[in-house]
Amino acid sequence: MLPVFLKRLAVLAAAFTFAFSPLVAQAADHTLRLSTLFRPGSDGGQAAEQFAKEVNRRSNGRVEVKVFPASQLGDWVETHSQLMQGAIDIGLQPLSTNFDRRLSIAWFPYIAPTYSEAQTVFSADGFAYKLVDDMIAPQGLRLLGVYSAGMGGAGFAKPVPNPADVEGERGLRVRVWPGGTTHRSLMEGFGYQVTTVPWAELYTAMQTGVVDGQIGGTAEMALDNFKDITNTWVQYNDHLELAWFVINAERMGALPEQYQKIILEVAQEISHKRFDDVREADRRFLDVMEEAGINVVRFEEETLQKLADFTRKEVWPKIGAELDAEVMKRLNQAVGL
Repeated sequence: MLPVFLKRLAVLAAAFTFAFSPLVAQAADHTLRLSTLFRPGSDGGQAAEQFAKEVNRRSNGRVEVKVFPASQLGDWVETHSQLMQGAIDIGLQPLSTNFDRRLSIAWFPYIAPTYSEAQTVFSADGFAYKLVDDMIAPQGLRLLGVYSAGMGGAGFAKPVPNPADVEGERGLRVRVWPGGTTHRSLMEGFGYQVTTVPWAELYTAMQTGVVDGQIGGTAEMALDNFKDITNTWVQYNDHLELAWFVINAERMGALPEQYQKIILEVAQEISHKRFDDVREADRRFLDVMEEAGINVVRFEEETLQKLADFTRKEVWPKIGAELDAEVMKRLNQAVGL
C-alpha cells in the first residue's frame, strides 16, 4: 500500500491534470471573425467589441467572436465580397453596390430626415431594413442589425449663403463621391455645382480651392479628416450613415439554434440602443466643431421636413434608377407619395 502522503499526492496530480485537460477547458466550440471599418476606441469600434463580449458571455464561452477593426481585413468593398465567400463570418460595415445597385438605398437622400423617423425606417420592422435583408439574401448574407453612425451633412472651406434655400445658385462647388447619382442630383437641386474627386485627394482639393466642400459623411468623419480646413458645417440630415451587422448565411445556419438566437439578439440590442444614443453622439461632435471655431448650421425639424419634401418631389424622380421600380414604389408608399 502507498503511504498516505503519496496517495494524497497522486490525487492532487490527477486533479491538476484533469483541470488543465483540453477536454475540460472551456474552449470555444465556434470561432467567428468579425470585420469592421471602425477604429478601436471609436463608438463603432466599441460596439463591435461589445457584440463579441456579449455573445461570448451568453454562450458561456462556446462562441468566440474575434474582432478585426480599422479595415484590417480589407476595405468594406473587399470585405463585402469576403463575407459572401465565407472567408469572413460577420461584418459591421457599409454594403457595396458592386453586388446590387439597389443597396444605394442606404444613402438615398431624405428617406428619414429626423432621428425618430430613421429609427422607424431602419429598425427590424422598418421597410428599409426588410428591403435590404431581401436584397442581400441572394448574396448568401443575412442582416442581423443596423448600427447608426450618425446623420449626414456637408462641410465647406468657406461660408455658405442661405444653406436651407433651394431656389438659387450659391456659386460653391461640392465634391460628391464617384459612382451613383443620388447626391450629385441632390446637391444640384440645392443650388450647388458638383464634381467628383477621389477620397485620397479630397483634403488637398478643399485646401487648394479645387472644391469648396464635401458631402457624404457625418460630423465625426469631418472632424477626423477635415477639421482644420472646415469653415462651415451644414447639418442637412440628408441620410443616416449606417453600418450593417451582416453574417454569412451558411455560417449562421451551421451554428446550433441557441447560438443563432444569441447572435441575433445581441446585434438587435446594440442596434436599438445606438438609435437611442446617436442623437446625443451627433450633438457632441457638433459641439466639438463649434468649440474648434467651425460655424455649425443646424435646422429645426420643420426646415428638415421642407428639405425632405423638396427632395422627394424634385430629386427622387431623377435618381429612381439607382433603385428598381418595385423598390421605388415601396419607398414612395412608405413616405406617403
